[in-house]
Amino acid sequence: MTTSPNQENESTDRHAKTAQDAAVEADEAAVRELYQRLMDGWNRGSGDAFASVFAEDGDLVGFDGTRLRGRAEIASFHQALFDKWLTGTRLIGTVESVTFPAPDVAVVHAVGGTILPGKSTPAPERDSIQTLVATNREGEWLFTAFQNTRVRPVDRSLGSVVAWKLSDVLWKLSRLRTDSTSRFSTATSE
Repeated sequence: MTTSPNQENESTDRHAKTAQDAAVEADEAAVRELYQRLMDGWNRGSGDAFASVFAEDGDLVGFDGTRLRGRAEIASFHQALFDKWLTGTRLIGTVESVTFPAPDVAVVHAVGGTILPGKSTPAPERDSIQTLVATNREGEWLFTAFQNTRVRPVDRSLGSVVAWKLSDVLWKLSRLRTDSTSRFSTATSE
């Protein structure tokens, strides 16, 4: 039986797609494993293990807007939390999607929660949605950016608006700063 040139091209194309699909699946599995390692580091109470999944120049923006620059800062900041405020907490999460806008760049959307000491289920007030960017540098996937946002849907109900405004007032009161200006300026220079 002989094959036509078209049949040979179709076979080659299918083989190339299969190899490409396998590579994408392997990359997605590696990125998902990276997220699991992040949670494992938290659950061990280790700032170094938590930060080990970040590139040396990685950024993390916490639920409260705190920005941490670099693996070392991410590690030391989290270790201080694990040693005091987050002792015994456990992080759980689920990757909802992984997309590849470029072959060496992955965007991860995940949802996560924190289980407080002595509890078996996450505290709903600590539920977060997370966006992470991972890059493959020299064959190793690492997170270069992580944005963590608490889930606080605001609708038009009175209770939702009051809770939202009250949290702003409480936050403002908790700040012991003499400078009450915003970090963002709307003034224009002349």
